[in-house]
Amino acid sequence: MKKDTITEISWLDMIQNQQMLCQLSRSMLLHRQKQYLTGSERELLACIYLHPGECTPLFLSRITGMKKEAVSRCLKQLLQKECITKNKKTADERSYDISLTEKGEKALGNDYEIQLQPFYDLYRAMGEDFTELFRLIAKANESLSDRVEIKEDGDQRGWSSMRFYRKILR
Repeated sequence: MKKDTITEISWLDMIQNQQMLCQLSRSMLLHRQKQYLTGSERELLACIYLHPGECTPLFLSRITGMKKEAVSRCLKQLLQKECITKNKKTADERSYDISLTEKGEKALGNDYEIQLQPFYDLYRAMGEDFTELFRLIAKANESLSDRVEIKEDGDQRGWSSMRFYRKILR
């Protein structure tokens, strides 16, 4: 095994680090209230909210890294929940834009309030260390960003949603 120029960490210590990270992730994802949207629905609604007038199923698939079939299923569920509307394009009858409804915007806001509550609690508990923690997480994500998998159809999987969330934070 190749030795790094940085002091090596034993695999036992690395496992402890992994377990601490997993525990933090589980704690941050624990919600005391039931959410109306699934994670995929919430991600698509956030894209639609941030990119009004440009959202097509293909656009949503590319920006989120979700397969086109998964986007279609999710959009069908969002239509049933009356969170989105489809607007046919005049140039091409088969193509359509997707818009967020008032109900969709309200559902998105309510779910994010529930989902982000553990982050606000952590922020209040950690103070300035919270900002440093997420600065280091962003640095870690950046160092791992070369791990993009290119599929045969040219789509990238694995890190596209990280680029999406980086855009939200700007």
